[in-house]
Formats: sequence, C-alpha cells, structure tokens
Amino acid sequence: MTETTIFIEGDFIEDINGIIFDVKGFEHPSTRVIAFPRYIPHKEGNRIRKTDNRRYVKIYDLDKRYDYLREHLRNYIIYDPVFDMELCEVPKDNIVKHYKPYLKLKEFLHNVEKLDKVEYLALKLASTISYEANVPLEKLGISGSIMVGLHKDNSDIDIVVYGTRESFKVADVLKHLFEKGVLSSFSEEQYRNLYVFRKAYETMDFKTFIRHERRKIFQGTFQGREFFIRFIGDLKDNKPYGYYRYRNIGLATIRAKVIDNAYAIFTPVKYTIDCVKIIESKTKYPIKSKELVEVVSFRGRFCQQAFKGENVIVRGKVEAVLRNNEISHYRVVIGGSPKDYMVCEGLLK
Repeated sequence: MTETTIFIEGDFIEDINGIIFDVKGFEHPSTRVIAFPRYIPHKEGNRIRKTDNRRYVKIYDLDKRYDYLREHLRNYIIYDPVFDMELCEVPKDNIVKHYKPYLKLKEFLHNVEKLDKVEYLALKLASTISYEANVPLEKLGISGSIMVGLHKDNSDIDIVVYGTRESFKVADVLKHLFEKGVLSSFSEEQYRNLYVFRKAYETMDFKTFIRHERRKIFQGTFQGREFFIRFIGDLKDNKPYGYYRYRNIGLATIRAKVIDNAYAIFTPVKYTIDCVKIIESKTKYPIKSKELVEVVSFRGRFCQQAFKGENVIVRGKVEAVLRNNEISHYRVVIGGSPKDYMVCEGLLK
C-alpha cells in the first residue's frame, strides 16, 4: 500500500491472513488503518468467496471482534494516543487488497451479464437512486458483503453515496421513493430482527425502537430485499489524523435539545446540542453542562436518530476534544457500547 492511498468509511481491506476488515472513519495513522475484522477465513464458514471458493464466517458484534483480535491478532490492538483508546489498527504493510465501493459499482456496470441476482439488484438500486436524484453513478458505490463477493442469497444491499451535496440530493429523493412505493419500510418482523441484532433491548422497549427507526429514510426494502445507505460527506471537510486529539473523560447520561441535525444522515454522525442537563456522570473531573456541545457516533444506526428541536436523553462516553493541546469542547460519543443510547423524549410516550 502506498502512503497516498486514502482509506475511508465504507471501504474494506484484506490483510495477509485473508481476513477482511471494514474501515472506520477518516482519521488514520500514517502507517496503519483503523479497521475491524468482519469476515474471517474458516473451513466451515457459510460464506464462499466467488474468486477462490475460500470459506468465511462473519463477525459483527464489537465485543466478539475484540475477542477475536485478542486471541488471534493481538499485535493489531494498538493504544492510539490521538483517540485515547485501544483500537484495531492494521499495518499498511500487511494490506494486500483495498476494496472501494465505487470501484465495485463500476465493475458491475461493465459486467452486467455476469452478475448474480443479488449483485444485479444492488446495481439496479444504485441506478434507480442515481436516476431519480440526478446524481452521477460515479458518486455511488456498493459496499458490504456484495463488494467482497461474500454475499448469500438473502444478503442485504449496502449503498454508499459520496459527497455532501450529492448526499442531500439522494436523501431528498428517498422520501419520494418511499411515497411512490419504489422503496418500502421494514415489516414489524424485520424491525424485530433489527431490534435483536442491534441489542437495542439493552436500552429501550420495542415500541420506542420502532418509533425511532420508522423515521429513517436510509434503510428499508427494495423489491423485497433489505438495504442500507451510507452517506459520506466531502473528504475536504475532514481533518487529518492528529489535527484533533480526544481524551476519554468517562461516562455520562444527559438530557439536551438538538439545535442542529444538518449532518444527521452522514457517517460519522454529529448532532449539535444545547440546554444540556447532566442526569448522571462518572467522569475524571466535573464537566459543566454548557461545555457539552455535541453528540457523535461512528455507527450508522444512530443516523437520523433525532431531529432539530427535539429533546433527547443520551448515554455515552464523554470526550474532551483538543486542538494544539487546548480543550476546544466536550462531546458525548455513542455506539461504543450496547448500553449507549440516544432517545427522543417525544417518542417515549
């Protein structure tokens, strides 16, 4: 891998062991990539890669990923001084392949006659979105298991949209596609499966979960197949690794008002908050309510979790954001634990 290669959310990488990792965020050390194992070679795996018939198993739960790393790839677990936590960081010298969603879509366009039914439907969804939103196909990509040839007959479709302007255009048209019936919301059974898969029962009841999920326009079904759309903002808006440094201060549960959710569709997702009241905290030192100004998550499940003007209750990790060794502000980061949550008070009734 060259030093100029850019690794971003939605990309996958494969290491010398044949393990496939999903890339997290946009800030990476110069010689490593922050990514977590998703597909593991296993002789009894239920996923077979098209290119070489190699069998794989999927691991998604974050705790299980760390368990696997501790047992098999201890050298990939690195204390990162920028993020102030242990992360999985894959050495660039160990990367043998870099999977990029937009390249997979381009490949499909040039080999339509060779696509299986799952791949064809993924291409069809991307093409539909491109046409309806008037966004070039070059600004879209196909990620997930389909990108690495490890999908099954029932696999869902993962679409990536690149660019801030393009993402807003797609988000606007998705609402109309749901209204027209081109896209459909999940059934109650599908929401139930999602509820269990995400372990949302740790933090809220099923009815509250459904009220939140039904408002989200980036997930649903297309011609009977589940899909998820990930929005990636303009890369020029992202600061390089080390520009900011983050310090883990502890945990807190807060009540706040969302005053800006303009970037609620993007991954990572950010909500600007005000009128903060600290309900409970276990921090290294006292934090003033007014110093907490945003809620952030690197998990797509928290996109469109709340909207401007709504009062929310949030539990997560408190971080100090530093620039030039001075504290810029504090934020609450959610998604690192199944016990983290963001709930709109208006949807609790």
